[in-house]
Amino acid sequence: MAHAEPSLVPSEAADQVEVALETQAAADDGILYLNEYQYENDLVTDFARLVASPRRRGSLYVAAAIAALLGVGMLAAGGNWIKFGVVLIVFGAFLAWWSKNLHHTLARDFIDAVEADESMGGRYRRVAANEDGLMVWGKSGKSQFFPFDKLDHVLDGERIFVAMFADQGVTIPKDTFVRGDAEQFGSFLKARINKKLRIETKKKKMKAEKAAAEANQESEPKNAKAKQRTQKKSKKKR
Repeated sequence: MAHAEPSLVPSEAADQVEVALETQAAADDGILYLNEYQYENDLVTDFARLVASPRRRGSLYVAAAIAALLGVGMLAAGGNWIKFGVVLIVFGAFLAWWSKNLHHTLARDFIDAVEADESMGGRYRRVAANEDGLMVWGKSGKSQFFPFDKLDHVLDGERIFVAMFADQGVTIPKDTFVRGDAEQFGSFLKARINKKLRIETKKKKMKAEKAAAEANQESEPKNAKAKQRTQKKSKKKR
């Protein structure tokens, strides 16, 4: 009796089936991108490095330079100014060091905050994105929704995206996507920002048009009265 050979699906066809299933799942639950990760210390440091913007560091460097210059000036003045000059120079050196190591300082603060926040149940995070925003879950099951109409800007690092919503940031590592991939997600976030800018621009335009229309409505009666007065004066002269 001949044995029937098992029906094997070629790898390419299997990949197509898997993609089709993922597409169907995304259509069913509305989730376009899904990311799961552990908030490890190096990830927090990457987050802090992106948040410590060049403008923030630059302002610290400027303050350090000003303090150092004032300190040198006081040293040159001599007398009782010397001790104040030394204090300012030390303070300027501290600001310069702080600016250089700002992301390490922020990272320690963020790590302490993550460990102190027991409501999310540890460092596990699950981030799902749909057309409206990002939903973030912790191990405890607690979740928080971040709507895209509140999205300020996106920081694009070597290993992570950070979506900034006012003073809160959502971290999305590039190598831990369960659904979708980093390149697609980057384009997706950029489209959300552009959409928000278009909406804000449209709202400003509509507001300006409304203000202009109201101003015209207010000026029309005044113009009409002025026209009537002019006509009366011309009639009297005749």
